[in-house]
Amino acid sequence: MPDKSARSSGRTLRSEWATFVWCFAVASVLWVFTALNEPYTSSITVAAKYINYPKEKVFLKPLPEDFKVVTTAKGWDLMSNYYRRKAESITIDLNDYTKSDVLITRTLQDKFEQLMPQRITVGEVFPESFSLTKDVKGSKKVPVRFMQDISFKDQFGLGGEISFNPDSITVTGPASIVKNIDHVDTDIDILKNLDKITSNEIKLKDPEPKNLQYNPDKIAVSIPVYQLTEKKITIPVKAINQSVSDTVKMIPDHISVIYQVPINKFPQMDFTQFQVIVDGSQIDTSNREPLKVQLITQPKYTYNVRIIPDYVNFIIRK
Repeated sequence: MPDKSARSSGRTLRSEWATFVWCFAVASVLWVFTALNEPYTSSITVAAKYINYPKEKVFLKPLPEDFKVVTTAKGWDLMSNYYRRKAESITIDLNDYTKSDVLITRTLQDKFEQLMPQRITVGEVFPESFSLTKDVKGSKKVPVRFMQDISFKDQFGLGGEISFNPDSITVTGPASIVKNIDHVDTDIDILKNLDKITSNEIKLKDPEPKNLQYNPDKIAVSIPVYQLTEKKITIPVKAINQSVSDTVKMIPDHISVIYQVPINKFPQMDFTQFQVIVDGSQIDTSNREPLKVQLITQPKYTYNVRIIPDYVNFIIRK
């Protein structure tokens, strides 16, 4: 038979453990109630809404999008306000400040207090002030610069210029700032392993400062991607910077250039678009070391160019 004393000891241990857990829970609840009854300082973000912007002028510096409001209240009230008020905002009528160059935010104290329950005290507000200096509105048309991070699938490449639509946009803002803007960048467009003509819509980089406006704020980009094909040509080697007055003949005097080109450009390629040279100043009449062949010109949209041979010998004729 089971030992009665063992069963009794087990029940006593479980009872003591349950009593401990219950006491701990009660103590925790009492601690929370006590803590939330204490005063605390907190920071609340309040969004700013502006009405009646000036028609012919713009603010030289961007107006704050929100304010950080320091509040003091008991923990209960701060917590209640946090869950009850999701997106508070104040409205500022700019007609009230047409003759001011600075707005001191403490003059908006009443507006902030109206957002809070009476048990919450409003303290400092940040920023403490902001500029209302205005400038003449200016506009200017500037080109768009495509910020790209592009790679191609093996045996594919760019077969023409990347085009934009539109290729320029209108920037509007303070005239003193607009006059110094000469281009606008797009967001960095990351396109990997391209293997066909690709079109994409890209946003322009966020204006800096923020009181500039772009029209439009995005552009369409077309990237002409074509499959590559290989071509081989034979072209003459020319000597430049010749240091000897005698005639120098290269052996061989023609070399092969092997390159890849997009299929749409293939018919347009010919040997006159390539130029290879050797540096005559490197001619050593004593040791007769071979000369390095250098490719100095090649047409656009050629890839993986190889020269065969890449060294040539020479003879000197008197």
